[in-house]
Amino acid sequence: MNSEHNPVALLVGQLQNAWQRQVVPDEQIQWVRWIIKPEQARLYEGFLKLESTEHGAIPDIPVVLLTPFEDSKRHSRALIHDWVSNYEEDQKTKDRLTNDAMTLEWDLPYFKQKLKEESGDFNQLLLELLKKFQRALPDTRRHLVLCLFPYTIQAVEDYRNWMETLLAIGLPQKTRLMVFDQVEQNYFEPLQAKYKTIAKSLAVTLDLDGAMQKLARSGDPNDPEVQFRQCMLEMGNSAAKNNRKRLHHWGEKGLEVTQKTGNKTAFATAHAVYAGMLFQFKEYDTLDRLLKRGLSISKQAKQAGDETINAILLQIYGYMAASAHHQKDIDKATDLFCKQAEMAATFGMGQQALSIYCTAYTLIQKKNPNRYNKVLKMAYTYGKGLPVETLRSSAMLQVAWDYYNATETDIQKKIDAFMKELEGKAWKEKIASQEQAVKAGISLT
Repeated sequence: MNSEHNPVALLVGQLQNAWQRQVVPDEQIQWVRWIIKPEQARLYEGFLKLESTEHGAIPDIPVVLLTPFEDSKRHSRALIHDWVSNYEEDQKTKDRLTNDAMTLEWDLPYFKQKLKEESGDFNQLLLELLKKFQRALPDTRRHLVLCLFPYTIQAVEDYRNWMETLLAIGLPQKTRLMVFDQVEQNYFEPLQAKYKTIAKSLAVTLDLDGAMQKLARSGDPNDPEVQFRQCMLEMGNSAAKNNRKRLHHWGEKGLEVTQKTGNKTAFATAHAVYAGMLFQFKEYDTLDRLLKRGLSISKQAKQAGDETINAILLQIYGYMAASAHHQKDIDKATDLFCKQAEMAATFGMGQQALSIYCTAYTLIQKKNPNRYNKVLKMAYTYGKGLPVETLRSSAMLQVAWDYYNATETDIQKKIDAFMKELEGKAWKEKIASQEQAVKAGISLT
């Protein structure tokens, strides 16, 4: 990853160097905030993944959790739950932290038992976990860093309050909390100001666009894959400059390059990418024609047994639905979203399917209440059959709430019983709180 020839690796190296220079030398630092641009979040995610392997460069031991933030009262418990679950499932982590001569003993059964309790101070329990885990490390001189990269944050102020609660209690020695903030909003600056003796904010200037351009141009210029990467890059540049003529030039070239390969998945991808770029120009005739051809090619690849085409099939159906929506053909758009959801379900992508069903019934709600109810029921019925682990990080809470408010009393009772099992007795209050907080919500992805 640290190859001097890889432009993206060089950017990750900048992040590693910033941590080495500004965090490692100061033993007092316990709260580290990366100030990032949302479009660069994937790079930071890659940085975290790298540091979680034997190829990491920073001396600290990172534990990365993607646990969504729902509210301050339950977040610590959710983090402990995910920590315990991930530890039990990830043998590689245990192997990396230990060797033949020692075992990582941090009282796992104790924390598993505590999670079963309905009440308790889970903020204190989380800090106790950090303390015990750090002291159980083979090298106790190293810092343990809890890296929080929640894909969604329901309420930013509540998330900040949760962090302040932990900082006010006090993190154990040799432990740190790594969090992410957005450069424009600067949500967590009050924490930096209040806890400046133990807080550090890192802002690294990254030329991600330049790195991606270099990456797209790297390799054998005669390689069709390299040529297509170049076409995609130039299509993106053309769209950004609102240059339709240039976009068509590179779009057609992308089709030509991929067709010559005989690879149907690559050829279908070229159609999807080209079509997607045309939305901003509202060139729906060309866009729809590309999607129709792309769909036909994708189906041929699927029939030939190429499972890598699944993502492109879903993308094309999504684009077709979006195109119909933009052209105000709501019925057709709903049909296509439902088709996309059904396909996602057959591919075993339960969370995505449920989310797409949600989009479908929301779209048709005003125009056709009867169709709305039908698709809504379909979504709830499908969701109810998914594994509990899948549902807890899905759109099921919203789907159940919408269905609850649209159906008769006897079905409401069944929904209520199911959701209490899934989300607890306060599931209605939870969704109501989420709806109120949606305007203040952020996402790092």
